[in-house]
Amino acid sequence: MNAWTRDAVEALGPTTDVPTTAAIFDVDKETVYAQIRRGEWTATRVLRLGRKIKIPTRDLIALLYAPEVDAAPVSSALPHEYSCAFGHQKSRSDAIESHTQCGCTPELSGEVRPLRRVT
Repeated sequence: MNAWTRDAVEALGPTTDVPTTAAIFDVDKETVYAQIRRGEWTATRVLRLGRKIKIPTRDLIALLYAPEVDAAPVSSALPHEYSCAFGHQKSRSDAIESHTQCGCTPELSGEVRPLRRVT
């Protein structure tokens, strides 16, 4: 296949193999196998099923066809004032600092953390 479209990737089903993944990225399959073997493949999850290696197509679609991210500031996700788990009223400026008086830590809905790789 010359050009991979979103529809073509979705038509692969829930998972695909390494040679197909390499074709989608337009690289040699041995390059992908070597990165997986060394633990350097971070583009998608890797599913090991016995000796078979499968790549989730959902990961490929999310990586290649991700929607544009809005450039809105993260702090706008917090209301001006909020209540902590114990009912204490806190202002937005207190959201980043720990609550020494009540002992809770507010959940920041706009916080982004990198995914950890499970081995």
